[in-house]
Amino acid sequence: MSVRGLNLLVFRDGRRRVKGADLKLALLEEPNRSSGASSTDVRISALLRAGELECAIADADAHRATPFVALTDALAKALVDNHLPGNFEELERAVAESSVPEELSVSTAEGFAYYALHPLAYSRVLEKLLDLRKRVVVIGIRSIGATLSAVTAAAAQSRGLNAVRFTVRPAGHPYNRYTEFLPCQLQVIQSGIAHQGQFLIVDEGPGLSGSSFLSVAEALERAGVARQDIFLLCAHEPNPNALCSANAAERWRRFRHETVTGQACVPSGDFIGGGQWRNRLFQDESVWPPIWSTMERVKYLVSADSSERRLFKFGGFGHYGDPVFEREQRVAVAGFGPMPRLEESGFLSYPWLRGRAMAPNDLSREVIHRLAEYCAFRVQAFAIDQADLKPLQEMADHNLAELGFRRPVSLTLEHPVIADGHMQPHEWVLTQEGQIFKTDSGSHGDDHFYPGPTDIAWDLAGAMVEWQMNAAQSEEFLQLYRRASGDNPGSRDPGSRIDDFVRAYTVFRCAYCRMAANVMQGAAEQARLEQASAIYAASLEADSGSGWLPAEESEPAKLPV
Repeated sequence: MSVRGLNLLVFRDGRRRVKGADLKLALLEEPNRSSGASSTDVRISALLRAGELECAIADADAHRATPFVALTDALAKALVDNHLPGNFEELERAVAESSVPEELSVSTAEGFAYYALHPLAYSRVLEKLLDLRKRVVVIGIRSIGATLSAVTAAAAQSRGLNAVRFTVRPAGHPYNRYTEFLPCQLQVIQSGIAHQGQFLIVDEGPGLSGSSFLSVAEALERAGVARQDIFLLCAHEPNPNALCSANAAERWRRFRHETVTGQACVPSGDFIGGGQWRNRLFQDESVWPPIWSTMERVKYLVSADSSERRLFKFGGFGHYGDPVFEREQRVAVAGFGPMPRLEESGFLSYPWLRGRAMAPNDLSREVIHRLAEYCAFRVQAFAIDQADLKPLQEMADHNLAELGFRRPVSLTLEHPVIADGHMQPHEWVLTQEGQIFKTDSGSHGDDHFYPGPTDIAWDLAGAMVEWQMNAAQSEEFLQLYRRASGDNPGSRDPGSRIDDFVRAYTVFRCAYCRMAANVMQGAAEQARLEQASAIYAASLEADSGSGWLPAEESEPAKLPV
């Protein structure tokens, strides 16, 4: 794996500052907010809120986290045992009466938001650990480890084990984390050792480096825990040879690990995630668009009866999925996409569109009008009060320099929105009736990849780049958008707002595809991603400071369909 390929920015920092009182209120109101949902989904929603608040308070002031830890534990127990504990109202009152810091830092639990990681999966992984002793110490790696450790401990208790838990926040460089236990945590560890206990480290990872898991395991060893008593509980099967922290493979293999069995509740249908949907929308594999398949949302094609097929896509559990559903509803009501329906376990479903995915050679005046109208709709429907462009600016500057391009970018904010983020032709379906529908319109503008909340010019740039518009087509597209929205993003002139966003968008996609190709070495997708990255790079190389070359001059290389 290329270290240089990994020194690129594609993931944005999902942390955000929120008012502590607002976060506590959202937790206390969660059961009332979830009317109409199944009892399991209501419990999951409340558990996720509690774990999020527990984690934020533990990061800010661990001494104030006790009542919130107790509520998370109670909600985890309710989910595992399928009933509320007798003292639940008492715990709620304790939380309501507890003070919280004025401001807290909150991170998105990616598995619950993007990857269909069901909390109950961590209760079932214990079935693989047949040699567990009576005493178990569960250590969650924050952020998501707060919730997952509570579920794991509750499952262990339901099996008659003496289980306790706490959480840690490894520090340091992402590829070289280290963990130091608090004195109170060391007391729990020493008690566990004295009672011949075993130690379960719980997280969603491992990530690219595996260093968070390893830092906790090695800290336990330093505290006197025998290596054979340490277990790493993972959300997916790791490839130790691909982990990029120092000596990661050798260090990882020193410990036992177990992988969760997958989603606890999935639709009954054909799995078409991981890029397999392309079999349904393209006749020839040679024209498949490149994708980072392991980062895709889980998808199933379900036949409800002989007359209807529906696409089930994971939208997010609880409050993570709500805004995705709401955005896609608004897109559908405006006539730009299929109408979603809320399903159980974080899934949304849509009528399966009979037709085909579109390609750049479908670009016509009708398509240009449709793209312009959609962008004009989003600038009104998904406008937000403000957005911080600093991270996006830093991404563009860093990736341009890292890839060897000396092109200036100066991003300006005129119309902040939650962007679509995926304007590629294959994200549009041409139905058998001749309608042009946008798919996957609710999630990518505010997920863990760039851009995050940004200017609408990001989507304008994405449409121009991905549909491979020449100078005349770009100008027609921008004019139509101006007329429909009243917003003037400029023309393809050096230093214009749209010109800088085109450059930032192109370098992001170049870095994204290169990073994905590195991660997916040996898979068939690697060649597609490397080709796409090279083509984005060629466009940047051809950029003389005035954007795409005009149609009458040498055309930039064409992106894969």
